[in-house]
Amino acid sequence: MGKSCSLGHIGRCRTLKHFIQTCYEHLEECAEKFKERDQTDEIACDRRRRSLQKIVEQSTATSLTHGDLSNLERIQLLDLVRWGGDLIRQTRRGPRKRVSIPVRLYLQSSSLTCAEETLVREVSQHGAALTCSFRIIVGELVKMERMDTGERVEGIVVWRERRDDTTLHLGLEFPRCNNFWRLHW
Repeated sequence: MGKSCSLGHIGRCRTLKHFIQTCYEHLEECAEKFKERDQTDEIACDRRRRSLQKIVEQSTATSLTHGDLSNLERIQLLDLVRWGGDLIRQTRRGPRKRVSIPVRLYLQSSSLTCAEETLVREVSQHGAALTCSFRIIVGELVKMERMDTGERVEGIVVWRERRDDTTLHLGLEFPRCNNFWRLHW
């Protein structure tokens, strides 16, 4: 962050231009951390999430309360809100644990219905990371069944990464379930 600007309050910035520039620098720094998959430090993730929320909140408040904004400033503030929101969704909400839990993954869309048995390799209170072989896109709704307990949960694909021709690595979030894995966190 810039030395003379706090994300907590725009009044500490010298100008709106300085606030916008400082926010963009911080968003770029956060985006680089996500590219490096640097989310192992829970305290750093929490701090990053709060700073991103401040950017979104302050940019929104500024766009609503300053009547003398140029079109460029309005666009930049909207872009800060959008980009900050995208990065917040990528920030881990809690610790991860490495596991090996057999599951059956179900996908039912307008063009495809399929099921596949696979292993969950990493879990959190809010989701899981696993691999699958069928075509799936970010934002798609899937169902998962634990092979050991028979319990089911709905999840949303929040990220996907192809590492070879046949396997997709997926990150799922369970929006309506907390601690599906029944682990102590």
